[in-house]
Amino acid sequence: MERRGAREVLAGLRGHDIIEIGAPEWERLRTYIQVDLIGVTVAVVWLTILWVVVLPDRWLLVIVALLLVMAVFLVRAIHLIHGYRRFAAVVVFAVANWIVAIAVTSVVPFALSTLTLAVLLPVLVAVQHMNHVRLSAMLGATMLVGTALVVVGSLSRGAGLEGQVPDGVTNALAIVFIPFITTLVSLAAWQNHGMLVTRTEALRESRARLVATADRERCQIERNLHEGPQRSLEAAAEQTRRAGLLLASEPERAGPLLSRLSDDLQEASAELRALAHGIYPPQLGQYGLETALRSAAQRAPIPATVHAIGIDRYPPEIEINVYFCLLEALRNAIKHAGSDATVSITLQDRNGLSFDFRDTGVGSRPDLIHAGTGMINMNDRLGAIGGTLTISTSSGGGLRLHGHLPRSALESAGVERSRKERGGAVRDALHTVWHTVARLYTTLQRSASPHPHQYIATGMWAILGVALGAGAVALALFTGTHIPWLLALAGGCGTVALLIVATLRIVRRDRIEQAIASSAGIAWCYALALTVLIPAALPYATLVAVSPVLLSVAYLPRRRFKVIMAGTIAAAFAITLAGVLLPGVGFERAPLWLTAPIVIALVVLGLTRASYLAWHNHVMLVARAEALQESRARLVATADRERRQIERNLHDGAQQRLVAAAVQSRVAQRLMATQPADVGPLLTQLSEDLREAQAELRDLAHGIYPPQLAESGLEAALRAAARHSPLPAEIHATDLRRYPPEIEINIYFCLLEALQNAGKHAGEHATVTIDLREKDGLSFDFHDNGDGCHPALIRSGQGITNMYDRLGAIGGTLTIETSPGTGMHLHGFIPSSAYGR
Repeated sequence: MERRGAREVLAGLRGHDIIEIGAPEWERLRTYIQVDLIGVTVAVVWLTILWVVVLPDRWLLVIVALLLVMAVFLVRAIHLIHGYRRFAAVVVFAVANWIVAIAVTSVVPFALSTLTLAVLLPVLVAVQHMNHVRLSAMLGATMLVGTALVVVGSLSRGAGLEGQVPDGVTNALAIVFIPFITTLVSLAAWQNHGMLVTRTEALRESRARLVATADRERCQIERNLHEGPQRSLEAAAEQTRRAGLLLASEPERAGPLLSRLSDDLQEASAELRALAHGIYPPQLGQYGLETALRSAAQRAPIPATVHAIGIDRYPPEIEINVYFCLLEALRNAIKHAGSDATVSITLQDRNGLSFDFRDTGVGSRPDLIHAGTGMINMNDRLGAIGGTLTISTSSGGGLRLHGHLPRSALESAGVERSRKERGGAVRDALHTVWHTVARLYTTLQRSASPHPHQYIATGMWAILGVALGAGAVALALFTGTHIPWLLALAGGCGTVALLIVATLRIVRRDRIEQAIASSAGIAWCYALALTVLIPAALPYATLVAVSPVLLSVAYLPRRRFKVIMAGTIAAAFAITLAGVLLPGVGFERAPLWLTAPIVIALVVLGLTRASYLAWHNHVMLVARAEALQESRARLVATADRERRQIERNLHDGAQQRLVAAAVQSRVAQRLMATQPADVGPLLTQLSEDLREAQAELRDLAHGIYPPQLAESGLEAALRAAARHSPLPAEIHATDLRRYPPEIEINIYFCLLEALQNAGKHAGEHATVTIDLREKDGLSFDFHDNGDGCHPALIRSGQGITNMYDRLGAIGGTLTIETSPGTGMHLHGFIPSSAYGR
């Protein structure tokens, strides 16, 4: 990482120069670490004042030094984010929290109550930034560190500062910092909650944009073919016809015309070759990403260099998407960077495939980046194959793009790991620790179901057991002592038991939001009551208090989630007051051999439950996005396969015919001087070849984007497609009108796919009927009376999957009914809200 002065360091801490299109996860992570850094700074100032004014003890300076070390770690994490190393930033953030938490607790054991939640913070932050394997390793580390922390806090004698620091100071520290760290926990949960919503919505929008972009490219390719090579072929055919006429009447004029014809055919061949290469560069398939980019850089009108470090061949879907992202960036630089700009592209394989694109141009205001279609297309392409795109720019400061495909994305595409990742043995060991803990926990709650029913029920049954036991003991003691508060305690325990029974009934009725709200209130009351009775249970009580907000991440709407957040912070404040100000029932006076194991067991149990909820949120975050992500990847892969097929068809068809026609025209030109009698048959053959090339190119262009669709609408385009279908097909339309292009083209290609599937699989005697109608939206029904198939086989078909993806991208739905021998029925529906009325 390059050296940076004090001003640059401060600017980096302030932020606002990193942009991630579509999902600003980098900014969220940095903001979160900045808040933690502010808390550490406040603690340093507070302890320094305490050392100067109240207690000049060297151990206070040790704690201040530890907090300063943590601050350095946090600053390093922020700068790792600037280096686009999000995973490394989370690890540094975690190590800083864990080391300082254990070290401070060993010096002042009373800090255990404050720092228990600090151990949990990193894994909550990591939920949205790590994959399954890395997060499970971090959860394993969290369990080990948390256990070590509570053991140290329960058994260590510390440095003796408890007796020297006034109770008011220690109480004030706890009252301020426990709610503060609870706020950080709630903030992490809020970010995870927001990410569940934001990422899903962003993926939906990205999928729609990918479909729209692919269809615009189809339309552009068809237009380029029509306005370029097709017209050139028409002109060449006309020249050939005129040359044939002149050959009989004015042979001396036929020679120059054949010369121009040869030149025109060569130009048309070059134009078609350039068009085919723009659709899919042949160097990419033959030699790989580096060679294709160097070729593009050589053709750029501004100086551009390409550097590659450790680059190998990758699967086609990886290479083509990275190539077109960088090609788009190069085009943007040519348009906007300025004539004096230079471009540098660096490709590197380091824990995945990454690229850096830099230009020395005029740059842009960061707020304009999101409006750029090219940037959004690049982000969509990379996101569809599991990558991220990050942008750094400022007016006058050029532009930097950083793209990264993690190793997991490459492996899912079929790339084998070339070397063992550093720290792999440690990661695997921590992974094993977490899965052992998780297995024990799921055995304890008798279910591994991710549904909140089981989490709520398990917690409620545990609290019910404690409430009934405590109530029975309190009632028994009241019988012998007649102390009034014991009777009140027994009554309170009975009330809690009744509330828990009511909550369990709500859970059984599948009313999740009400169940979460009710269980949250009970959990907070339980934690508060436990702390009132046993202040030493404060570390465990804080973990109980934050469990509802972690459980709510995946299930509550934003407004109700805010209520749970506010309740969590208020509960933490009340629990802290009870833990530091009330005397309790004297549990602390019991022998250490009795109290320490109970506190350790409770804290480890609470930490396990909170960690398991964090893991559950990660699973939900991934699961909700996975289907959309797979759909996005399929759409990109389909569009790129079509690109390759179009390039191959052009190369093997019209391009070869144009090359042959150019050769024939040159041969005819030479024969004019030596064997003029042989020129006539040659021109006749040339005319025939040109007509075939015209027809081939026209059919190819119509298959890419039918002109009837843009000119006359959906019904006319489908009738034209039905005329070319191998099966008899009828089209019925009711109340149709013109619709937005993205609606018409997606329905057209869905039904075209259905026609092609019927032609392949329905049987040669089948017939097809297509009904389209407008009623509360646009719907279609596709019926064939062919062979049908087993419903279980439907989803395995690539054509059906493409139809699901296309309709889903424009907000529609597709349902299919079929069985062997009964044909197939497809029903598609696009609500009017998807296109307006």
